[in-house]
Order: sequence, then structure tokens, then C-alpha cells
Amino acid sequence: MGDNRIYINSAREDQPFGGWQEVQGNGQTHDALAAAGFGSRLYVFGAGTDNRIYVNSAREDQPFGGWQEVQGGGITHLPLAAAAFGSRLYVFGTGTDNRIYVNSAREDQPFGGWQEVQGGGITHLPLAAAAFGSRLYVFATGTDNRIYVNSAREDQPFGGWQEVQGGGITHLPLAAAAFGSRLYVFATGTDNRIYVNSAREDQPFGGWQEVQGGGITHLPLAAAAFGSRLYVFGTGTDNRIYINSAREDQPFGGWQEVQGDGITHDAVAAAAFGTRLYVIGKGVAVPAHV
Repeated sequence: MGDNRIYINSAREDQPFGGWQEVQGNGQTHDALAAAGFGSRLYVFGAGTDNRIYVNSAREDQPFGGWQEVQGGGITHLPLAAAAFGSRLYVFGTGTDNRIYVNSAREDQPFGGWQEVQGGGITHLPLAAAAFGSRLYVFATGTDNRIYVNSAREDQPFGGWQEVQGGGITHLPLAAAAFGSRLYVFATGTDNRIYVNSAREDQPFGGWQEVQGGGITHLPLAAAAFGSRLYVFGTGTDNRIYINSAREDQPFGGWQEVQGDGITHDAVAAAAFGTRLYVIGKGVAVPAHV
């Protein structure tokens, strides 16, 4: 289904998505993508078919400039995670040794190189990352399928891995986003239902609850805060791409298909940047209508 090319769709607040278009640069990947808005650009990260790590970026309403290898020589066989925090853009990757690595760059500067995230965590799955308050958070699914979090203040080391309160178990990667006064983490349960957990700054997570709307997926999720809503994206069991959203402290409103008729067999990435909410996917095919 589809191909290994990289596609993007976007919407302004409270407007429909405009349709799928290929990201300029002719990039190809065999995995899902990561995306983050930082400074004056939207960045998309992907592992190439050579397992090297690449980045492409665009200014608002401008085309993407082309794929370049992220400095540092990293190699991974899994999707990445990205987040902007303070004066830096961060990208996280799972190494071929299953350890967790981070690389970062200031705006318009090269990436500084890959370093292991302090705490010694090991995972066989991709990561999730989000900036919230005074800390940068990274989430991982442990080899025991439990859900862990690590965090750091700007220019400080990570403090170590702790299990996210609530006892959740998943066999898939996570999604994370900061919205309003809370940090949210989303997970696909072992029953393929979609769950969310959240915490206020410097407070414990409150526990896992099913996202309203009854969605089911066998793939990882994506999340982003945009305007007055928190959005979560998932690939349905029919391989179509769906979205659900909630205002702060309100329930999620239900799953709707993202406009554009896209079909993919992979997870998608999401990011808010400027006046638009973006969703990015690998090999998004649009069926012909007769």
C-alpha cells in the first residue's frame, strides 16, 4: 500500500484539512516520521532507507528545502521523536543497541552530535517527546511494556527514568503533547483501544483513561496542541487517518477522518506551526474516485 515517499496535510484552526501533498525533496523512508515547529521553521525528521537520520524544513507557506543528514552520524532502524524546548530543537532516537539517544541544535545551527540520554534506559520501540513548563520530557516503552518518563531542565542532564503513574502497559510507542496546564501522554492499549494520561507541572500523572470516541488502532498515535484544542491522530484498522480533539478539561469529541482520503499502513506524525496544524505520513495513498 502506498510507497516510501513522505506526504503532508495541514489545516488552519477550525478549518478542514486541505489534502495530501508530497514533501519536497524526494525523501523516502521505511518508517513513520517525527515533526516539530521551532523558530521560523517546521522540521520533519525521518530515518532513511539507509537507516541514517535526515531532516527537512520549511518556513510557513513555503516549500520544503530538501533532506539533509542530521549531523552526528546516527543510525537507527526505528522512527524518531522531536520537540522544541528553550533555545534548541531536540531529536531523540533509539540506537541499534536499543539505548536512547538525543541530539540538538540551535536555530540555523548544525546539530551537535548524539549523546545517550542519562538514566540508562533501554527500549526496542520509538520514543515520544514534549516540552512542558521548565522541562523537556521523553517517554519510552520499556522492555517490560510499561511506560516510562525522563526529563531535563534546559542545559541540564536528564534525571533518570521513572514509571508513569497509572500502571499502563502497551506494546507500541507513545505520543506526547503539552496543552494548557497539563502534559499529556497517549498510548495504544493491549486491547488496541486508545488511552490518555496527564499531569500538571511537577505533579504525578493521574491515571489512564480511554479517549472518548471508541477508536481502535494497531499502530502508534500522534499528538499536538494547536489553538484552543489538543489533537490526537491515529491510523484506523481500515488504514485511514483519523483525528480527535478536546478543549482543555473537556472530553474528546469523537473520531473523524482527516480530509484528503489518505490511506497508510504506518503511523503519522503531527505538529503545530504558525497558523496551521500539520500531519505527516509515509506512503499516504489517495484512492482514485470514478
